Amino acid sequence: MKRFLMAATLAALAPVAAVADGFCGISDPAEVYERLAGSWVREGSTSVEGSSTSFVRPARVFATEIDANGQYYSGFVDSIMGEDVALRWADPKPYDVDRVDDVLDTTERTDLADVVSDTQCGPEELPQLQIDLPEFEGGVTVFGTITLVPYFDDRVLEISELTLKSDETVLFMTETVLLRPAE
Repeated sequence: MKRFLMAATLAALAPVAAVADGFCGISDPAEVYERLAGSWVREGSTSVEGSSTSFVRPARVFATEIDANGQYYSGFVDSIMGEDVALRWADPKPYDVDRVDDVLDTTERTDLADVVSDTQCGPEELPQLQIDLPEFEGGVTVFGTITLVPYFDDRVLEISELTLKSDETVLFMTETVLLRPAE
């Protein structure tokens, strides 16, 4: 009987523990930044479309870090901006379930939906943090947004929707990446 009660107690508490690390309904930026603070590894895909170009490839691997003050460091953003940038709270939130599904389809990474599907809410109820890359004058220009959608402490979906422009061409790049804590 004692084992049965312990098993029943653990079963009743398990769903609470499983949901405890989710970000549903969290609206305090300081709490989100604190929970996301650390080094992350990336895995995903990039879709590139242009007038005569269309391909999907694995996303590039580079260092990604977030600090407890919401500063975002990445090899890609640092190479464009020349410095780390502050995450901003996206308002209005750009991604709902349909839009996330669309970008995952575009990058041929519908499998990532399964990785984050055990959340208790959709992306519209999760924090969405953005980085705006402004358009700079010069050779090849990259501009657009990078959005982080934290589902859980160990699973953050990064969605980049960027335009790459040069004198010769304009390319549209969509990237979906799953960020996981670096070990």
